[in-house]
Amino acid sequence: MKDIIYYFTGTGNSLWTAEKLSGNLGGTELRAVVSEGGEREKEEYPSIGVVFPVYMNKVPHIVASFIRDLPKTSYLYAVAVNAGDVGLAFSHFRKIIKGGENRLNAGFSIVTPSNYLPFGEAASGEKLEEILSTAGAKIERISSIIKEKRSFFDREASFFHTRIFPGILYSAGYRYIHFLYKGFSVDNNCNSCGICERICPVYNIILEEGRPVWHNKCELCFACINNCPVNAIQYQNKTKGLKRYRNPEISLEKIIDQKKETR
Repeated sequence: MKDIIYYFTGTGNSLWTAEKLSGNLGGTELRAVVSEGGEREKEEYPSIGVVFPVYMNKVPHIVASFIRDLPKTSYLYAVAVNAGDVGLAFSHFRKIIKGGENRLNAGFSIVTPSNYLPFGEAASGEKLEEILSTAGAKIERISSIIKEKRSFFDREASFFHTRIFPGILYSAGYRYIHFLYKGFSVDNNCNSCGICERICPVYNIILEEGRPVWHNKCELCFACINNCPVNAIQYQNKTKGLKRYRNPEISLEKIIDQKKETR
């Protein structure tokens, strides 16, 4: 039976990481983590990887729900994609699966450009190339660890960062993340193309009279705002005029199609 890598992505960084890792490992199947997608696999796999972005120091809610019922495996590893801070991703992962059949054998941090527009634009040009080149080199290195099924964990963030500042803010934000959709709005540039509705991994956006309406299942993945072709979607008052981001090696269609692959 093939090894498997599950991934969750909004703007392509985690999918890019999963594809590179799969290519290095060989004989590894990729499957997307999206809500309402197909039946959960129950058979055992030789190894399982879970690739996900770090949200507010933790594992995204959709991924947290998914890994509570993972298939059985003798080697489980987490790949936490982040913009420079892995937070408590591995500790949180362990806590979620505690008491189940699996244990976390390895945890890797992969730094990619940020897609969180309220904190500013992502890197571009030579800086973008440098970040992705460094990430690609690390993916090469961790591939050998995974092939040999070795135990390895990148260091998590400091106590101050994860517990004091901005840890306290992140903890509150993570708890109420589904309600942060209220920060989204759409301006008059909207052309009713429907890409935001099609790309949302949790089916949280519905077009009503040609305009997107957000509901209370938001994962704050920023797929909608970063992939809008006319930059019509804004978040609070922090994103107008900012350049949007999608991993340059991942197409819009590939992110949208991940939802079809799970049905």
